Amino acid sequence: TGQASCDDADAGYYVDSTGQSSQTACAAGTYNVNTGSISSDDCLDADAGYYVPTTGQSSQTACAAGTYQSDTGRSYCDTASAGYYVELTGQTSETPCVVGTYQPNTGQDSCLDADAGYYVDTAAKSTQTPCAVGTYQPNTGQTSCVNANAGYFVDSTASTTQTACAVGTFQEHTGQASCDVADAGYYVDTTGSDTQTECAAGTYQPDTGQTSCDDTDAGHYTDSTAQSSQK
Repeated sequence: TGQASCDDADAGYYVDSTGQSSQTACAAGTYNVNTGSISSDDCLDADAGYYVPTTGQSSQTACAAGTYQSDTGRSYCDTASAGYYVELTGQTSETPCVVGTYQPNTGQDSCLDADAGYYVDTAAKSTQTPCAVGTYQPNTGQTSCVNANAGYFVDSTASTTQTACAVGTFQEHTGQASCDVADAGYYVDTTGSDTQTECAAGTYQPDTGQTSCDDTDAGHYTDSTAQSSQK
């Protein structure tokens, strides 16, 4: 009481009628940089990508990385969804993770590369997919898996390598989960083979999965290849 002058309304406030003993705060979601304002119209809506969390504010705040706001006049920012990210401050939208990447968490500013042994083949994914048996992936950030080569196999999911067929076994097809045992009358003497080899005439092999053939005994013979018995 008893004052010789009046105070200007502070920044973030206004006074819209005469004879007032108090000033009115701009609402949450709005702000006012000027002093001496006379109307609520002087309070500005927060821009898209920004927010004003409390009343009586003289400035707006940029949404942090990992958050965004597509509307104006808001008192909060939205958290980036799983499968999306917001890299910079003051953003109006979230960005989907590209193929080869994923994001399982909300509110993130980047995406994760798919691990070796995994892949991501669509955008905006919150999970990565393990490579199936018969396939593998040695690299990160990939959109697909690689079929096991002929002569090799992959017998478990999420594999980063393929395994060579052992001696005595072979695999003529790609993308397989196991190797085939050499037939009787045949042999495989190297690893990673995509074929089995016929026993030569004069030799035989009665067993499967072998690495060599047996010479015929004295008094016996084989007159053709791939024989499982001697005559």
